[in-house]
Amino acid sequence: MNDINLLEEMAHAQREFEQNTLIEEVKTLLANDSKNERSIAERITHGKFNMNDQLGWMNQLESTRKFNLEAIEKICTRFRLRFLDSELFKGDVPSDAIREVKRIESAIGTTFSSFKIIAPQERFNLKDSTKDPILMAELPNGQFYYIFQWGDDMKWYQELLKYPFRHIGALAASSSAIGLLVAILVPSQFEVVHSEFFFRFFMFSMTTCLIMTLSVITAIMYSKDFSENVWNSKFIK
Repeated sequence: MNDINLLEEMAHAQREFEQNTLIEEVKTLLANDSKNERSIAERITHGKFNMNDQLGWMNQLESTRKFNLEAIEKICTRFRLRFLDSELFKGDVPSDAIREVKRIESAIGTTFSSFKIIAPQERFNLKDSTKDPILMAELPNGQFYYIFQWGDDMKWYQELLKYPFRHIGALAASSSAIGLLVAILVPSQFEVVHSEFFFRFFMFSMTTCLIMTLSVITAIMYSKDFSENVWNSKFIK
């Protein structure tokens, strides 16, 4: 099994987002046809034209490095990561990342005013160079631009370990899977088929409920919450 590169996973999520929004964009385009026609007519009639676009520098940015918030949220929820302001990050930003910012700003002729970092919660509490942060710059249109990634790739099994913490449905599915496994592996207790079935169903139900209950109690004790609720929160664990 290969390790997981978060940048590649985020790019895949961005492509999914773009595909899902294609239909909506077509609908919006059709709905704006009449508005665009009126705008064209007004410019022709009154000789109006657009002033120089002050955000024209955004057209110089690589499209493959632009990510929507929805794609970032999906990755953070999937791998239990945080997406927070860079000033909350603990540890040193490598010099290569700083040079990359300088290179991009020099190429587009402007400076970024806000930076975000995608990283596990630990990177916002402790210095840990083995975790893999991603530095992003916030764009005026609500997108985020990939700047630099450092650290190690995420191990392939991390997705499995963090799956139950995505949302309540993932926890229920994980608990049911474990309960089913326990029910199958428990040695046979009865000769009668019906009795055997009800015994295994009882084991499945009890195991599933027990895991769910213990998970909820543990989450309350340690102030934990699901990834879908904490991916962009600096307060909740």
